[in-house]
Amino acid sequence: MNNQNTYKTKGLRLTALGMVILTMLAGCTAKYGSYKRDVGVQQAFESNQLPTDYKYFYYGVGNEPMVIFGVETKYDLNSNMWRMVSADTQEFRKLIRWIWEDYGYNKFGAEILDPEGNRVGILYTSIRETIFKFGDDNQISVIPHTPFLWGPVAGNDVRVP
Repeated sequence: MNNQNTYKTKGLRLTALGMVILTMLAGCTAKYGSYKRDVGVQQAFESNQLPTDYKYFYYGVGNEPMVIFGVETKYDLNSNMWRMVSADTQEFRKLIRWIWEDYGYNKFGAEILDPEGNRVGILYTSIRETIFKFGDDNQISVIPHTPFLWGPVAGNDVRVP
């Protein structure tokens, strides 16, 4: 009886280990893009000389946008946190003017690159880390790293999403 329990325990452990490895491999095989800072992109946003063949979105808190980006029209956003905005509106010009900055967070422009390194969009933000995940059927997820918005949990110095 002890041998059967030992084999069951080892089997469960191996199954659990296999599931952990498969989960990790699935995460490694996801298609992530990147961004490359570009002064020309920043100037394009600030002078409102933007490509007209992109769809534009922004994310912010209150009246302060954190991230504004444009992406090729073939991509569909895989999130409800973004608001679409037309680049030829007064609202868009206000967003550009009031992009969030803070001590140590300076606004910049960047090219959005797909997993193969091709330019598929542009970005304007002061958030240093933004993740671009590309899914099936031209789905794109854009995830800005904003831990300063997560709020305090314990002792006002621990923040969680």
